[in-house]
Order: sequence, then structure tokens, then C-alpha cells
Amino acid sequence: MQTATQRPDKRLSLQSIGQRFLVVPAAVEPPPAAGKIVLHIDAGAAFGDGAHPTTQLCLAALERHHRPGALIDLGAGTAILSIAAARLGAAPILAVDIDTASVAIARANLERNGVAGVVRVEEGSLADVLAGRCGLTRAPIVVANILANVLVDFFADGLAETVEPGGLLILSGILRMQGPDIRTRLSWHGMKLAAEEHRNDWLCIIARRTE
Repeated sequence: MQTATQRPDKRLSLQSIGQRFLVVPAAVEPPPAAGKIVLHIDAGAAFGDGAHPTTQLCLAALERHHRPGALIDLGAGTAILSIAAARLGAAPILAVDIDTASVAIARANLERNGVAGVVRVEEGSLADVLAGRCGLTRAPIVVANILANVLVDFFADGLAETVEPGGLLILSGILRMQGPDIRTRLSWHGMKLAAEEHRNDWLCIIARRTE
């Protein structure tokens, strides 16, 4: 049986995502990439090495819809989305995860990418964000790349309140067959579908807060 160190590791390959992002494992020196935003990511045991379609969908959505100002990243994992947003000019950024190990990995990745001064990583939940225990409580862009059943719970717990009026909510971790359920909840919580993209069986929904 192969050990973790013997197994071929998909994270050892470079990944070009969208028009501007190049995701590079921390141990790899990337080739010259004119015009690319290089994201150096050591995923460790956290989610978010850039290989999964949901992460790729979110990165592409951030590239298309980014704007100046604050951003909240719920379920941040490696903080790859927060790092990408910082490199696109968003600030300040709050990255939140309930997993202690992921928080440590995220903080290391921030240092690795030179954005530790822009992104604040906290161990906490949506409830902690809404209660003001993590700094930011709302932002013009909020991203959550989490499983659809967690997103359903998030809506019930006040997810829409983290988005400023007129702001965007970028959601992924959603299978196509789960899309109708998430779209229904948008309308229940003052959100309007703005765009959606899919890759393989996965869906990314971008919604605008209308109230």
C-alpha cells in the first residue's frame, strides 16, 4: 500500500484557473507567467488546493465579479479564495473556518502569499461573524464554498445578513440537482439570482442582495 508521501499528489501540478490565476503548490517554483496572479498554496489537510471544480468555479467568479472593498470568506479552508481576492484588490478580508487545523494552514498560506496584512483568519462560525466576534459582520462580497446542506442551514441562520445591500453572494459546493433548493432560498432571504456557472456536476451561484 502506498503511503501519503508515495502517492502521486495532484497538488504538485500547476493549475491555470480563469484568465488570471495560476495555483502553484508551495514547494514548486512556477515558470514565468506574464499577466498571471500566482497563488502559492500548501493545502495540507485543509480543503482548497485549486483542483476541485467548486474551488475553480469560485475563483473564476471572483475574477469576474470582484470589486474594491471588504470580503468575507465562510468556510475558508486553505484561504485560497481570500488570497485570490486580496490579490485582486479586495480589503479588508475576513476568512473564517470552524476547523483549527485549517485556520493554521490558512494563516501560513497568507504569509506565503504576502497578504497577511490584508486577510484576517479566525476560527469561528457564521454565528460568530454575525455576533461581531470576528471583526467584519458584512461585506459587499461574501463567498461560501461549502456543501449545499450547510448552505441551507446558513440561510436559516442569517447568511444574507452578511451581504451588504446591493452586494454579491458567491456560493458553491452545490451539485446541479441541489440548485433549485438553493435558488428558492435566495428569494426567501432578499437575494436575487445574478449568474450561475457549472463545471461537471457542480454549480456556482452568484446572487445579489436586493434589500
